[in-house]
Amino acid sequence: MNTFDIAAEQLSRRSLLRRVSTATAFAVAQPILVSFDAQAAETINLTLPWIPEGEVAFMYAAQKEGFWSKRGLDVSITRGFGSGEAAKNVGLGKYNYGQADIGAMINAKSAGLPLVSIAMVSQRSPVCVIASKKSGIVKPKDLEGKRLGGTSASAANNLWPAFAKINDIDLSKVRTVSLQPGVDMQALINNEVDAVATLSQSGVPYLKADNVPFETIFFAKYGMDIYSLTFVTQPETIKNSSKQVAAFVDGVMEGLRFSYVNPDKALEHFISAVPESGKTERDRGITRHSLLINTASGLTDDAKTHGLGWHSQAKLEETLRIVNTFLRLPTPPVVSSIYTNDFVGNVKLTDDEWTRAEAMAKEYLF
Repeated sequence: MNTFDIAAEQLSRRSLLRRVSTATAFAVAQPILVSFDAQAAETINLTLPWIPEGEVAFMYAAQKEGFWSKRGLDVSITRGFGSGEAAKNVGLGKYNYGQADIGAMINAKSAGLPLVSIAMVSQRSPVCVIASKKSGIVKPKDLEGKRLGGTSASAANNLWPAFAKINDIDLSKVRTVSLQPGVDMQALINNEVDAVATLSQSGVPYLKADNVPFETIFFAKYGMDIYSLTFVTQPETIKNSSKQVAAFVDGVMEGLRFSYVNPDKALEHFISAVPESGKTERDRGITRHSLLINTASGLTDDAKTHGLGWHSQAKLEETLRIVNTFLRLPTPPVVSSIYTNDFVGNVKLTDDEWTRAEAMAKEYLF
């Protein structure tokens, strides 16, 4: 059986297996967008996990709608270079806040960086296998005898062995094919592979925009229900600037709620900030698909009951168990040190808003 090439590690979209390097000089990119003027506002910075795509439109909505400024914050947003880098740079104090995969944050924390999750966004993990319709793959076991493509060090690639074990997939019967970042969907379309291990928002928007038939097998639906993207900061920030943290979380969660119930307006805010995301109708469609996938990943009973951003300790325990099993963490953190619910729960959707959000994201729900 072939193994995924590791050559593209630095370019991967997100990584659960990236080890945190020692502190080195890092040239911080200029913010993509600085919020409008807010008199006497406290300036803070936020790093994305990757380039700005539709899934992060809610942060730009928080800026444009004034959800941060009315709370006394002037938040600048900077593109990221992977969840591992986002977690590392928050841990090193180069950013006040960051969005990162929880696995990458746990990995960085295990390596000694001070980090804590303050608001969970991806209540369901978007990690999945996307298969061409003609492959006949509709369930995990169908991957045996097929060609599975993947990008090295991506979350999907790194969780694949665990997913295979949980679903009794014989790895010797699956031919894995190494793909460079950004070419996985084209490889699927070109019939170079039968399926791709990826993130939903990394592939589905492009296939939908080009009307390519496909099947999606979510890891979360088949025995691997773990968390994914979250907001992180340092424990010291919570200790010394708890009001700032509360303002940041309430503002960004209000932006998340806004994107759930007003996706088209959130899309306009995002395109005005990142014009290339709406240059053509196809670009606009891809961005909208990504935004709605983010909505679908957040609509869970926990979020409905407890409010947006909520963490379940039981689900975090399972997330930590899986991450530790496959990363072999040098010093696995205590689960209670990974997160706090002290700043979430204030932003909720009404029953009517929840119903409308589910209807708008219906085709993307897991």
